[in-house]
Amino acid sequence: MSDSAKTVPPSANRFRNALDNGEFLLLIESPSPSLSNDPIAAGERLAALEKAVLAIDGVNASLAVTDRYLTLDAWRAVEYANALSEENRDRHVIYLSGRNTTAEEIAQLADAAAKSRLFNVIPVSGNAIPGDSVRECRKRIFNESVGVIRDLAVQNRPFFLGGTVNPYQYTPYTLTGQYFKLVRKLNAGASFVVAQAGWDMLKLQSLRWYFTGRSLYYPMIARLVLLTPNLVEKILAGEYPGINISPDFRKILEKELRYSLNQFEAAQYRRLELQAAGCRLLGYSGIQLAGAETPARAKIAAERIGNALREFNNFESWIEEYNSYLARAEMSPFSHSFYLYDRTLSRPYPSKEQPEARDFGEPEISSGERVLFRLRKFLFPRADLRRADAGRLLKGIFASCRGCSNCRLPKTQFVCTEGCPKRLANGPCGGVRPHGECEIASGECVHSRIVRLACWNGTLPKLEEGILDSGRND
Repeated sequence: MSDSAKTVPPSANRFRNALDNGEFLLLIESPSPSLSNDPIAAGERLAALEKAVLAIDGVNASLAVTDRYLTLDAWRAVEYANALSEENRDRHVIYLSGRNTTAEEIAQLADAAAKSRLFNVIPVSGNAIPGDSVRECRKRIFNESVGVIRDLAVQNRPFFLGGTVNPYQYTPYTLTGQYFKLVRKLNAGASFVVAQAGWDMLKLQSLRWYFTGRSLYYPMIARLVLLTPNLVEKILAGEYPGINISPDFRKILEKELRYSLNQFEAAQYRRLELQAAGCRLLGYSGIQLAGAETPARAKIAAERIGNALREFNNFESWIEEYNSYLARAEMSPFSHSFYLYDRTLSRPYPSKEQPEARDFGEPEISSGERVLFRLRKFLFPRADLRRADAGRLLKGIFASCRGCSNCRLPKTQFVCTEGCPKRLANGPCGGVRPHGECEIASGECVHSRIVRLACWNGTLPKLEEGILDSGRND
């Protein structure tokens, strides 16, 4: 055992301690490799990356090992992370995907994580595979992160759990759905937050303002992406669910793709520097960086980030350079995008005044939706307290019931959440499109519709109460 292992108590959690102490963290993202990879060689690569990252000076750096991101043909993060040094596992974070993972498998993976002393865990429901049809998606299991967080939090193990959120939503209903689902994750036992990847700093600031304004003081980590030409092309092609590019930013990236490789890389590193420094000044506890999963790239990125943190030590100097670099490009994906607060990025969080949220305006509810809501409420007022198969014929006709094992209609504005291709009950996934369309199916996200109806009938706060169990029959 090394000297460093001897000085770290078995119960220590340096990742958690760093968040508690207000240190700004850098998590270098390492995706779990394909099953076709030699496990020994893959483990050696992870060990080499860990050694390089832990040797970084100037910023507290560690790893975030992702699980089944964009593929099913991959080692589980828990298995892959066993290549990490035992004495440093408390510094790293692992993801736990619920995609194609039964409750029994989740329990087995949690046991394996606990035995390996991998206690910093971020459960996610999992994204759809690019190209999946609605039919193919419905055949998959998506073990919802809210329930997994709840189940892990009550175990007699020192799990330190995180919850993800997609703040890059541009209607009041999609944005509220994301925020309320995050509240459910925090109530279930999550102790820190990771925001999904994006480039709109206004949205990152709004996320901080909203939760601070509600006296929900949780450490937040922003996921950033160090772009390569290949990655830009894939994002522009829509291959990364939940990552959106505005028309203005698309033009910037398309222009940069015409640069030489050295010029392109310089542009990406400068953008990363500005984003990282901005995150710290906006009150984030750190960043999780994708696209830097080799030792050399991680080292360069960390050095650039460290320099940026020293270069920008006040909000005013940062915002001037940020606006100048982006030439005030619009980062929202469409006109008339909804932002929760006015004057964002004009100042950091105000210490003397509470930011006032914008009014949502009158929800757009069609006459047909009104009639159907009232009819369902009349027919199924206590459906959640009865057997799921009670009144199934009427529920099938008037509520598109799919015959699940756990009816939740009175708690979901009488909209059956089994209409979600992933069958998520507690809120939208991170892949919902910024205008409110489902990631997979045509039309509006089920949970966006639920929020609209709750706004209309004045029951919006109830959407973040409790945790709804799955309606799966499997």
